[in-house]
Amino acid sequence: MHHDDRGAAVNRRRWVSRRDWLILFCLALVVRLLTAWLLTGPPYVDTYYYTVGAWQLAEGYGFTEPFLWHYLDNPTGIPHPGFLYWMPLPSILAAPFVALLSSLSGHSFLAAQLPFVLLSALLPLVSYFVAWQATGLRRHAWAAGLLTLFSGFFFPHWTLPETFAPFAVFGSLALWLTGRGMQEAGGRKRVGGWLVSLVVGLLVGLAHLTRADGILLLPVVALGPLLSSQSRNTQHAHRLLICHLLFVILGYLLVMGPWFVRNLSVIGTPLSPAGMKTLWLTTYDDLFCYGCDLSLRSYLAWGWGNILHSKLFALWANFQRLLAEDCQVFLLPFVLIGLYRLRRRPPFALSLICLFLLYLLHSLAFTFPGWRGGFFHSSGALLPFLHAAAMEGLDVVVKWAARWRRRWNVRQARAVFTAGSVVLAILLSLYVSLDKLPAWWDAGRIYQEVGTWLTTRGVPSSTIVMVGNPPGFWYHVGRSAVVVPNGDVEDLLRVAERYHVEYLLLDRNRPAPLAALYAGEESDTRLSVVATWEEKEGQAVLYAVEW
Repeated sequence: MHHDDRGAAVNRRRWVSRRDWLILFCLALVVRLLTAWLLTGPPYVDTYYYTVGAWQLAEGYGFTEPFLWHYLDNPTGIPHPGFLYWMPLPSILAAPFVALLSSLSGHSFLAAQLPFVLLSALLPLVSYFVAWQATGLRRHAWAAGLLTLFSGFFFPHWTLPETFAPFAVFGSLALWLTGRGMQEAGGRKRVGGWLVSLVVGLLVGLAHLTRADGILLLPVVALGPLLSSQSRNTQHAHRLLICHLLFVILGYLLVMGPWFVRNLSVIGTPLSPAGMKTLWLTTYDDLFCYGCDLSLRSYLAWGWGNILHSKLFALWANFQRLLAEDCQVFLLPFVLIGLYRLRRRPPFALSLICLFLLYLLHSLAFTFPGWRGGFFHSSGALLPFLHAAAMEGLDVVVKWAARWRRRWNVRQARAVFTAGSVVLAILLSLYVSLDKLPAWWDAGRIYQEVGTWLTTRGVPSSTIVMVGNPPGFWYHVGRSAVVVPNGDVEDLLRVAERYHVEYLLLDRNRPAPLAALYAGEESDTRLSVVATWEEKEGQAVLYAVEW
């Protein structure tokens, strides 16, 4: 092929890919906007927390929380410094949209969702580009993009004011850019050089500002070039590696440095030690205990048998989550084959290392928060690589099967099975959404009824209530709340006295030690039932508290 013909072919491929990106982005944007429109409010604690955090920022209250949702840092009262357990970026992203649109529609949940609509609409483009660069096949690129758009169990979560979309976009881009830089170094090219390393550092900083486990990306991308043999061969390569390392750290600190300074001024440490206490949980509900000893000593006292059982259970539970949520069940064999075939490509090698580290972190370290959802949240950053690998693996399987099915047209079979995988992903996404949405629509209804009861009886707005979901109570009622502690009645009353709680609301999600109180089998003269509401499963009971 002549040079001019080759150049024309390259330009044509670029034009096709850019046209595909535009079409895929528009499709993703429409799908995400429709999903966001169907969500009438936050469905669970995390989304309430970040939404209220965005409101606080938009209204000029800064990083403060008008509630207490845990007692790990022994809070002195309300308001409480915000984002000492969870990281702040989701609320920071939502706050400008909330502030801009609040004058038009008040506190609109859709306004808080808009930045996550945009970010999650970009993620399929990351998958498209990863697959395009890995295999050079447009069919693979489109399929990977669509699998990420219709991503099964992730699908209804993408537009929520949560960590899913930002962590997936920033994390996947950091891994891909680092791997791409390693490939160029291996081919003796330097495109971008220090600027690419700086961007990688910025992306890692944004990922960490989104999720605490985002810090794991820093050693992966900073030391990733060590996987390349070229980085160990020459003095020049060593200088490039040091330059890469320095600019990655610089970019990371440009993002995280101000947050470290803020925390130093508020609590005296760059990051809150409260999150590290979850290393020593012996049950997930101890996240909400009050005054309990969460330490290595108490953890070892739990017994090696219990510790080993919890770790093995978490390893199995997180593997099931990887199978169902990340591989949509039917993609797992294709993902494994594809990852094996692509294992020598730096972006996929880095993604495998990151996946392995996240899996171990959320199974063996932060065991209970990990299998309860931590691994699910963070593994979204690996979806572009898993989906690209799935398409590579699918082609291999079709080629193998064609050896036994002589009448098969391999090219046609690959197209059919690729389309079939996308259809299955769409059906799974719809099934998951239809299963979740009714419960999500009903979230917070009981708090609205309790809020109406308090208002009609003239209870002052400054009255503090103890509930299971304090951010949700503030969102629906606008009253400060503290979380029901995981303890007995005496623990509950100690919390009530310290934080001046006047009402207690128990529902079917009450802590196990309060089951007898909730069922009416136990009573205390300092707690008197003043109202009850029937729910779909059980009832909600409101108590007046005296201390």
